[in-house]
Order: sequence, then structure tokens, then C-alpha cells
Amino acid sequence: MLKFILCLFFMTPLLFNNIIYYIYGLFFFFFFFFLKNFFFFDFCFISYIFGMDYISFNFICLSIWICLMISLSMLTSYLDFKTIYVMYVNLILIFLVLVFSVMDFFYFYFFFEGSMVPVFLVLFGWGYQPERLSAGFYLIFYTLFGSFPFLLIIFYVMSLNGSFSFFLDFKFDSNILMFMLLFSFLIKFPMFGLHSWLPSAHVEAPVGGSMILAGVLLKLGGYGFMRLLNFIYSFIFGYSYVFISLCLWGCLIMSLICLVQSDLKMLIAYSSVCHMSLVIVGLFTLTSCGFLGSLILMIGHGFVSSGLFFLVGIVYSRFMSRSFFILKGMIGILPSLSFFWFMFCVMNMSCPPSINLFSEILIVISCLSWSFYSSLYLFFILFFSACYSLSIFFLTQHGYSSSLIKFSSYCFTHEYLILFFHGFPVFFMMLGLNFFF
Repeated sequence: MLKFILCLFFMTPLLFNNIIYYIYGLFFFFFFFFLKNFFFFDFCFISYIFGMDYISFNFICLSIWICLMISLSMLTSYLDFKTIYVMYVNLILIFLVLVFSVMDFFYFYFFFEGSMVPVFLVLFGWGYQPERLSAGFYLIFYTLFGSFPFLLIIFYVMSLNGSFSFFLDFKFDSNILMFMLLFSFLIKFPMFGLHSWLPSAHVEAPVGGSMILAGVLLKLGGYGFMRLLNFIYSFIFGYSYVFISLCLWGCLIMSLICLVQSDLKMLIAYSSVCHMSLVIVGLFTLTSCGFLGSLILMIGHGFVSSGLFFLVGIVYSRFMSRSFFILKGMIGILPSLSFFWFMFCVMNMSCPPSINLFSEILIVISCLSWSFYSSLYLFFILFFSACYSLSIFFLTQHGYSSSLIKFSSYCFTHEYLILFFHGFPVFFMMLGLNFFF
């Protein structure tokens, strides 16, 4: 595992020559990494504190792919200091690969908090409005507030056992300790009620910041939760009804909030909270069906949400607005982009043949096996999810176009390429579902 991390680290000097060399290097790195590790399902590449199984492999591939798309989007970007920006993205990627490949909770905590620093710098340095300062502090203090009890519990377990490895044969007997462990990951998801840092961070972040935040950083909570299940099994078994009820209710409320948003980025950010609520529900049912559905939904949502944020970035760079009141009738101005708007909107509402459909079927099955009464909530959640996803397409593409957006440049070829690379895995992973079993 160390060779992959060192390879990423030593690709950084390529940035200072030309960004295109770094992009080529990252493409080659991804394909060699993917092909070399495709057939390993148990823990492999174990060295020092590092190792990898198929859950880690999925998330590492997602991280590399999203960071590659962000670097590619910088080719014709108008941002200042592009080299520094991509250097921060590379630093985030190194931290994410480290987070997903360690086998000890202390290192997981250390590298996770480390990955927050470059995200914070990207948000501060390239954000849009002056409110990015408060959004950055929201992001930092929410994660630190949730993570500090987690750190104390890690030290407590290490004092008892010498380490807090993923393979440790240890069960907690205190409900308070188990809740504190859980609480730190529910903030990172984020769960309904603890989500207010997410929309503000998304709205103020630049396009690349939103892509990495929605694509990968939201999944860190889910990944940590999966690794933690063995240690807090009894707590989840006893109190899952509280969290599942709250998440189903919160997901329904968030879906309704999405329907009244006028800001494109805010709507997509709130839809991320809805999807992550379904992930939490799937994990709390404690079924293999729910576990697998949550994993696949996190992977699918990473691609779709990142692609939607990139689409908003394309529109914002042309028209300097994200408001539904101004962005109308774009099908007559950028018709070829309307195809991608439609594809990503239907993927967001989990239409076939996207991988999101399969994941939501698994989560619904696991939720109904937990309690049949949840079907009422699930019906309205999935219905409103389709409503707000389609409203994104209808409100932006149809209607009379505003006189403010009559004059616009066409899209670049590499922007269509990035959108294709976001959509391609979501559809074609459906043809290789044996990979997840």
C-alpha cells in the first residue's frame, strides 16, 4: 500500500511544470491501481499500518477518480493560482487514500482531520462570497466537536488493549461510549439535525471543493461507521429504532425543503443530506442487504452529486448565477448540455439502469424487513426525490430564457468529457454487480 501512497506523493512536482502532465500521471496511476487490485476481496497489501479490502478499494477508486475530474476541470478554469489549487487537491487525495487504507482507528482519526485542512484552505482561498469564512469555521468546528470524544475513546481503548485496530476482538459495554463513537460519524454523514454545516460549505465552496466534499468527504462517515459496526453492535441493535425513525423523518423533511429552494447548489446539497439519510437507515437495519445497499449508494451518489455540482459550476461560470429565476430556457442556449442535465437528474432520482436504483432497492428491502410501517415514509421519500430531481431539469431547461443569459460561450470539449466520466461508471457498474458480491 505504501508504494501507491508514495507514487501519489511524488507526482506533486509534475504540477509545477504543467497541470496536464499531472493529469496524465493520475490517469495512468488510476488504471494501474484498478487493474492490479480488481481481484482482491479479502484484506490485501498489508504492510505496517496499511491494508485494503473491497470496501477500501471502492472508496479509494472513487477518491482518485473525483480528484482526477477536478484536476481536469482546471484546464480552462478562470481561478487564480491554479497550480496551488490542484496541489491542495492532490494533498486531499493523499490524505483520503491514507484514511481508506489504514487499519487502525487512531490513524483513521489522524488522517481524517488532516484531510480537513486542505479542504478548509480551498474553501477559504477560492470560495465565492465573504460568508465563506463562517462556512469554513462551521465545517471545522462541527467536525472537531464531533471528533473530540472519538479521540478520547480511542485513547481509552488503546490504554486497555495497546491499539484500536479494526480487527480488535473487543466489545464496548457502556452505552454512553458507544453513542459518542456513533455521534462523531453521524456528524460527518451528516444526519438530519446535524447537517447545517453542509449546505453553507457547499454554497461557498468553489466547484472543485463541492465536488470533493460531496463526492468523497461525506462518505468518510459511512466508511468509519462500517468499520465500527463490530464494536458497537449491541447499541445499534437496541437503539436502531431511534436513529432510523429520525433519518426517515429527516429525509422526508429535507425532500420537501429541496422543493422550495431557488439556489441550484443549495438544492443539490440538501439532496445529498437526503441520500445520506437513506445510507444511515440501510446501515442501522443491520442486514447484509442494507449494508451492501448503503455501500453502493455512497459510491453512486459520489459520482452523481459530483457531476451535478460540476454542471452547476459550468452554468455559474457562464451566467454568474445559480438562481432558478434567472436560469431558464437553457435548452435553447446550451442544447448539448441539456442532455447531461437530464441524465444526471434522472440518475439522482435513481432511474434504471443506474447503480443508484439497485442500491435503493436493497435499502428499501432491508428497511421493510426491519419494519413494514416504514413503507409509508419510503413511498413519500422516493416520490419527492423524483419531484425535486425533475424540477431541477424542468426549471433550468424549459421556459422563456432570461435576457441576462442571451450571450453565452459554448462549452469546452473537456467539460463534456468530465461529465461523461462522471456518468459512465454509474451506468456501467450496473453491468458488473458481481464485483460487489
